[in-house]
Amino acid sequence: MTTNDILRALTLLIRARNEHPPADPAAVTPETRLEQDLHMDSMAIVHVLEDIEDSYGVTIPDERLAGVYTVGDLVDIVRTTAGPGERVA
Repeated sequence: MTTNDILRALTLLIRARNEHPPADPAAVTPETRLEQDLHMDSMAIVHVLEDIEDSYGVTIPDERLAGVYTVGDLVDIVRTTAGPGERVA
């Protein structure tokens, strides 16, 4: 699973949980900030993290939850917790 594959899958999860998703999904990059750029509140971010756990069948350790600010942070979580063959359902 490449970083671009993960980014595309996460963009779908983010758009599903965001009250005001970006009009252009291609505008979501690893540098996109969840709160400032996507206007997501902390509950929406928690829901995306839960969706990641459900989609990949993993448990994200609590210590990984602190410091999640960008889409790239979410990509890193997926890359380090999901197995090599895991895919978003």
